[in-house]
Amino acid sequence: MDAHLLPDVLVFLTVARLGSITKAAKRLNMVQSNVTARIQKLEQAAGATLLRRHARGVKLTGGGEAMLPMALRLEALLSDVACAFRGASSVREAKLRLGAIETVAAVQLPALVSEFLTKSPSVDITVQIGSSSGLIKQVQEDELDAAFVSRVPAQSTLQSEPVITDKLVLLAPERIKTRSNLLAGCRNGLKILVQRLGCSYTERLLSFLNDHGCRPERTMEIGTLEGIIGFVEAGVGIATMPESFIRALLRKRKVGLIPLPKELAIIRTFVIFSSNRDSRLVSDFVRQCRPVLKS
Repeated sequence: MDAHLLPDVLVFLTVARLGSITKAAKRLNMVQSNVTARIQKLEQAAGATLLRRHARGVKLTGGGEAMLPMALRLEALLSDVACAFRGASSVREAKLRLGAIETVAAVQLPALVSEFLTKSPSVDITVQIGSSSGLIKQVQEDELDAAFVSRVPAQSTLQSEPVITDKLVLLAPERIKTRSNLLAGCRNGLKILVQRLGCSYTERLLSFLNDHGCRPERTMEIGTLEGIIGFVEAGVGIATMPESFIRALLRKRKVGLIPLPKELAIIRTFVIFSSNRDSRLVSDFVRQCRPVLKS
């Protein structure tokens, strides 16, 4: 493909992100016909239709889905170039795409991003919140540059470093004061409340209950951590959350905290990034995260 088409790849990426040629034209400060012409030129060079129009905008075709990760890599490469020449005006184009599980995004990540922006104020940082499995997939597919997750990824193409150590605690209705009360409650209808199924923190809770001969029959998927706290407060069930996250939210809430056994309580958060990319921007951010590690 002609190298002169590379700007058109970035135009395609903007359209794909916004799902609309009209919105992309506004974002890029271009007329709509120019955006359409660039996409058509890219499609001709690729020999495939990349976008399909519908009533509310555009949708990626199979060809568009194949083009997307390459467009993301091009954007990431340009960010690295911009970062390498910090004194140049192009540094304003440097982008860092971060992901994090919700507890980290609420507690530790704001300070990390703030400190990084103090040293690199012109870097454009975006943050996506998701599950560990979803974030791992996004980093692997070059949709994110780095992410904070609750487990080490199995993929050999990803590197990971532990950056945060925390303690997992049980969140229970206020009337429940001890582990014995908790086990009795679970045997009498208390549900296990989770933000999403497959949560690694919930797996530890289930392991604890199973070790004590308690097998709750029902799990409720709530969707938000604030929602889970509300359901616990209403006496519907129990949940697990990192202590650093939950302490700040419990003021004036009618819930109790019950410690887990030490072997289940200690949790670590890992920052993950691709081992196939030598990105100065990502390396700088990960290097800043290392002092956060606590014993």
